Amino acid sequence: MSTTSISSLEKPQAPEEIKDVEGYEKETSTKKTTKDGILLIPQPSDDPNEPLNWTWRKKHIALVVLVFETFFIKYTATFIAPGAHTLAAGFHTTAVKGTYLASATAIVPAFAPLIWIPLSQRLGRRPMLLAGTLISMLFNIGLANSQTYTQALICRMFGYATASAGLCITPAAISDLFFFHEKGKRIGLNSFLQVIAPYLGGVTGGSIQFNPNLSWRWAMYIAAILYAFLFVAIFFCVPETIYTPKPAGWAHDSTVKKPLSHRLGFVTPKPTEPWATTFKRPYLMFAYSAVLLPSFCNTASLPLNFGKGSQYNFNVQQVGFCSFSGFIGATIAEGTAGPVCDLVAKRHLKKGEKWKPELLLKICLIGVVVIPAGLLVYGLMLSYGRSWLGTLAGIAISAFGQEVLVTVLLTYMVDCYPRQAAEVAIVFQFCMNVMAYHPQFYTPLWIKATGARVPYIVYAILPIVLFPLCVGLLMWKG
Repeated sequence: MSTTSISSLEKPQAPEEIKDVEGYEKETSTKKTTKDGILLIPQPSDDPNEPLNWTWRKKHIALVVLVFETFFIKYTATFIAPGAHTLAAGFHTTAVKGTYLASATAIVPAFAPLIWIPLSQRLGRRPMLLAGTLISMLFNIGLANSQTYTQALICRMFGYATASAGLCITPAAISDLFFFHEKGKRIGLNSFLQVIAPYLGGVTGGSIQFNPNLSWRWAMYIAAILYAFLFVAIFFCVPETIYTPKPAGWAHDSTVKKPLSHRLGFVTPKPTEPWATTFKRPYLMFAYSAVLLPSFCNTASLPLNFGKGSQYNFNVQQVGFCSFSGFIGATIAEGTAGPVCDLVAKRHLKKGEKWKPELLLKICLIGVVVIPAGLLVYGLMLSYGRSWLGTLAGIAISAFGQEVLVTVLLTYMVDCYPRQAAEVAIVFQFCMNVMAYHPQFYTPLWIKATGARVPYIVYAILPIVLFPLCVGLLMWKG
């Protein structure tokens, strides 16, 4: 059995049907387990080339590169955010338009994966990762050399659209490489880097732009250099992770010389469906409640309010440093969410108990409590606090809850539909980016009209209201 195999992809199935296909409860005489007696789900074949059978070292080298793909995409995306006013002045436009270069592109990763994932299913994950990384590098160079606002916006949007291939392909590749009891920690690491990257990107971008010898253009050149490094790392360290099952009676022959493309890690999947079916598949996953409902549960939004004209009146470097608070909160959370997910899975699989992905959802309660607390602290401190320490504490608390929620929900959804892990990631990324996109346009105006107290009380209530509908129903009915 293979994970996310193109030849075995059929119409997305209900969880009960998938359980039969995956062999969750199928009685066989030779079930494979770990040395500790943990049942391997999915059951691997005897082919050493199947990603599930790769060595620990080969798997984890690929994992490190894949998660840093996610990190660099989100990290470089916020390089220019602290200097929005500088950008506006440089392009002789309004301050609001200047912020669009940093914020308007945030919606792009919601839609670009609808193209990248079907292409990766047809042509392979490896070629799409390499193509997306290379093209994004070129657009970042173009952005650094832009002379007009229009040129900069076009390069910014297309650069982010091509880079976003890694955001949805990485969770799918992790699902290709690891068994159920191993996914929580690895997906948690990917989620952790995805959450902290924008915070660290703000710190880096603010420092670069504050340096009198550098500018936002140099920030984009540095982003291009990082993508060049990432391209080389993917080429040498990430083989194709989609596996096509071998026919019955197949025997591995190590004496057969592999073609050059295979030795370079390019193994094209062998689809058995029309192109139209492949491109239609991501949209079908929007109809599944176990995918769509949890994706809408992440509603946290904290547009930073520390720059020029705010009550703190920080310079561009100080605004960047504020992002450290989110990094601290997410880092602490990473030691909680992923390991706890794996612990829950191991305990049940070791006992031989029937595995239900819904068992992971109880961990979400941590995020549902912590996220509103962080939002309330942030909003109330903006309204009544005199020190920026309390406001930054609110960001840290909220980031902690967000990291827990993202890790648990994504792990749960991939466990529900392991063969459609790539399409699941599309739905999750789409909803997460849409939910994070729109508040930054009206929250500053809302704060100006009513103070920060009112909007952030509303934002704090939303996760509590949505949780019973988005996650509680799944905990109850599965």
